[in-house]
Amino acid sequence: MSAPADPLRIGVVGCGAISEVYLQNLRKLPGVTPVAVADLEPDRAKAKARAHNLRTQTTDGLLAADDIDLILNLTTPDAHAAVAAVALPSGKHAYNEKPLAVDLDAGRRLVEA
Repeated sequence: MSAPADPLRIGVVGCGAISEVYLQNLRKLPGVTPVAVADLEPDRAKAKARAHNLRTQTTDGLLAADDIDLILNLTTPDAHAAVAAVALPSGKHAYNEKPLAVDLDAGRRLVEA
């Protein structure tokens, strides 16, 4: 299977332990390119960015960035719906680490969006 002509450019929100596995594996996949990371703890984002040769931004910065196509949401489950709910109207795709949301109504709203 060949990679698409233009890679899907990814911004990661949440630089906790699971982000390391994602960032290592994303580099191995054709057609995707991690671009930037954001975290509520700026030092954690900076460390992850240095380790993977990415830039750091705020979550709002990732949402506004023209070179980000997809927000990979690796925040805590209670923040999944909130991050995805602002990513989708910004024109970005959103992928939430499970669960989609912690309550049914929030999950339904995301599916509708």
